[in-house]
Amino acid sequence: MSHSHSRAVRPTQLFALLLAFLSVSALMGVVGAGMLVPIAGPTALVAKSAPSVFNELPGDLQTVAPAEESQILDSSGAVIAHFYDKQRIVVPSANISDVMKKAIIAIEDKRFYEHNGVDATGIARAFVTNLGDSGRQGASTITQQYVRNSLAERGYLEGDADQVSAATEQTTERKLREIKYALALEKTQSKDEILTGYLNIAPFGPITYGVEAASQRYFSKSASELNYLESALLAGLVQSPVQYDPLVHPDAAKERRNTVLAAMLEQNVITQEEYDKGIDTTIDSMLHPTVSSEGCSGAESSKAYFCDYVLAQFLEDPTFGETRTERERMLKTQGITIRTTMDPTMQNAAFSSLTHTIPVGDASGLNDALVSLDPRSGRVLAMAQNTTYGIESGETMSNYSADGNFQVGSTFKVFTLLEWFKEGHSAYETVGSNNTFYGNGSFKCGGRAIYTDGYQVNDLAGKTGTMNVVRATGQSVNQAFVNMASRVDFCAIFDTAYNMGITEDGEVPSPFPANILGSVSSSPLQMASVFGAIANSGQQCTPQSIESVTDRDENVLKEFSADCKEVISADVANKTAALLTASAGQYYTSTRLGDGRPFAAKSGTTDGHANTWLTGFTPSVVTSAWVGHGANSSQEVGSVTINGKYYGEIYGETFVGQNIWAPYMTQILAGTPVENVSSANIGSSTSRSNPTPAPTSSN
Repeated sequence: MSHSHSRAVRPTQLFALLLAFLSVSALMGVVGAGMLVPIAGPTALVAKSAPSVFNELPGDLQTVAPAEESQILDSSGAVIAHFYDKQRIVVPSANISDVMKKAIIAIEDKRFYEHNGVDATGIARAFVTNLGDSGRQGASTITQQYVRNSLAERGYLEGDADQVSAATEQTTERKLREIKYALALEKTQSKDEILTGYLNIAPFGPITYGVEAASQRYFSKSASELNYLESALLAGLVQSPVQYDPLVHPDAAKERRNTVLAAMLEQNVITQEEYDKGIDTTIDSMLHPTVSSEGCSGAESSKAYFCDYVLAQFLEDPTFGETRTERERMLKTQGITIRTTMDPTMQNAAFSSLTHTIPVGDASGLNDALVSLDPRSGRVLAMAQNTTYGIESGETMSNYSADGNFQVGSTFKVFTLLEWFKEGHSAYETVGSNNTFYGNGSFKCGGRAIYTDGYQVNDLAGKTGTMNVVRATGQSVNQAFVNMASRVDFCAIFDTAYNMGITEDGEVPSPFPANILGSVSSSPLQMASVFGAIANSGQQCTPQSIESVTDRDENVLKEFSADCKEVISADVANKTAALLTASAGQYYTSTRLGDGRPFAAKSGTTDGHANTWLTGFTPSVVTSAWVGHGANSSQEVGSVTINGKYYGEIYGETFVGQNIWAPYMTQILAGTPVENVSSANIGSSTSRSNPTPAPTSSN
């Protein structure tokens, strides 16, 4: 039944029972135990009046597919999270054990296979019982209960509270409507269809509906595997799902279970031996519950942030409803399946690499995050961070990989490289200067000098003088990159960044000299997308986390495909990829992949080491990893103990690359073919061209 209160009929309802009994008798031509009697006197008047009430009602009941939970799956088909208002999994008859069917019939409607939807004998018995002092007794058959639940469910799905109320109100009209629908339903559906429908729609807990969800919740098994004792426990719940909830009220649940066992024994469903053994079994020994929260909060913390990203993409897609509210309702009620791009092996490796380096809740207070994409399609393969998903103290629901806004540091230098190659320069040209001050007019946009304040470039010791671009990139020499920026279209560097998704409050980043070195902020996901375009010969593919969405019958609602566009030419992209490979191979001392596998990468470290990065790729995977304070990304990092080890300072290549990026990439690529990144010609190491001297102040 659909209510948690007793189904006993109160004295105020006796007239309804009597009227229903006489009405059914008139319709079926039987009374009591099936004896034919003439309809005469006052009772005949009542019986004759009943059909007119019936005739005013619709002739059939359109049963609805009940609200069912939806699921998000990883690429292997494993469940990441469940979404529901009502926790329900609809299953066919074959997936419900026979003993479960017998148990529910034994306690709810023992003449289920004998009546035509309404049990006249049961109504008569209830009427007599409720007149006496022997207790209260209901009279609804399983078919009637199915009708009642179906009407209420239709109202719920349509958001119509009046329909729900009409389906459950304690009135004569409601009872008569229920009787007529039950009689009609038995003419259009088989007994097994009705029983299966009932077992899928009936409540078995405060928010648990249907026998499959109940079996999973209380016993962590399918309804097809239920034994007689488990079936008795579940069958007892439908009378009062809250009162008999075995997780909360085990004593009441045991008493009710034993009542069902007695009914099963009486009807020869079980033996005396099974009954005796059953009533001696404790509730605790039966239970093997699986209780998890609804939504991404119920996902493993290592996967919850990816789940959150999937949810955001789903709720933004008008394919699934004109409004966000409609999309949420579809997710919570329609039993859809969202198959995602998450590779579980990569996801586990990502979380392991992050938390091995900086454990969750580490005393340093530092966070790390990592995201991997397939550069050829934009599919998000892994997304993780070293925090616990939630709203409690020490938890966060902020997705640093997708929504973080952290200064990118020297990672931004890749945009200067793109413009450098776009304008026909070589990787072996001499760049840099001993003069590191740039005054007004030092930078040009569209061939014309632009106004900028005087800018003094700061670098670490040993990064002075001239060098080629390969060394400047590998050692991330600030003054060399500012020098390069002064020799190309300065504004075009920032236009390219904007076209590839790096913005400043949604606009093109400001063309200031400091921004060449990474004062602009972005997320690991967006940086991975930028480097993915370089890996993919200039084609940037929109990050996507969803492969397909299907309805409860596996009909495809939407199938996703790669959404890619050219953001830079293939020649420029391939040269940049080749340069990043050469510079990392020659100058990165800490970041190395297993099997000597080549890779392209660029590190980044912001002022005060507040944000440290390493973003890089092979032809099949691009990964961006970040370290900093998620809640305060400007907080400097220095003289810090991380995971029990002291660091005076940390850098993108020596900390992020060595401890997070390289171990993770080595693990996920192990056993796959070694691929070269790019064979593009970036110039001859024997060729040189004279650098343009760094300009002095024109003020």
